[in-house]
Amino acid sequence: MKPAPAFLEPVLSRRLGEQVYVRLIEAIATNRLAEGSKIQEDELAAQLGVSKTPIREALRRLEAEGFIVADSHRTPEVRRLLRSDVVELYDLREYLERLAIRKVAERHDASMLRALELLQAQAEKKFSGGRSIAIEESVVYNQQFHGLVLDGAGNTRLRRMHDLISVDVRRLAYRSLRGTGKQRTAVEQHRGILEAAKTGDTDAAETLIIQHIRRGRDDVLAQFETT
Repeated sequence: MKPAPAFLEPVLSRRLGEQVYVRLIEAIATNRLAEGSKIQEDELAAQLGVSKTPIREALRRLEAEGFIVADSHRTPEVRRLLRSDVVELYDLREYLERLAIRKVAERHDASMLRALELLQAQAEKKFSGGRSIAIEESVVYNQQFHGLVLDGAGNTRLRRMHDLISVDVRRLAYRSLRGTGKQRTAVEQHRGILEAAKTGDTDAAETLIIQHIRRGRDDVLAQFETT
């Protein structure tokens, strides 16, 4: 039997546990280690070129943070997100991002708005003429747009709070953007949010980002009804 293709690159010897953790958390965020994936220490050690010690160190941290489910009777696996997790995560996103976009509209920072406009224009160009793009690329664009909004709020504590849920937000983006027309709709909604921020219409910007986040939540929750 041919070995499964490697999806993780070897790490350097310095701070191995931290480096292994970073590689694994990125794999979880991008669904290369999907929900329910079994974690085999031997395979990870071989792929990353390290001993089992840093692997176990990283897995303990991931378990403590709720990304890995492990006990003495079964192989560790990536924790599956429940319906209640989705509701909680999108509630948090809504509270944090509605404040962020309101601050962006109030501050009206020219450089930040230019950065958002450039990113948005690039995405719209990619979708022009009825073209579609890979979901991975769409997720990256979505992450960048919302990241700029969070940075544009000028509130480091707000940003740090959002970072605490960023891995699961990225995981869920792969669900919410999957399906016919979902990616294009997200791009269109981002344009509306940006235009409201550019005109300084704080109420409209806040309303539009709430609608955008709730639509993503509803798209994800609908998948629980069909499984």
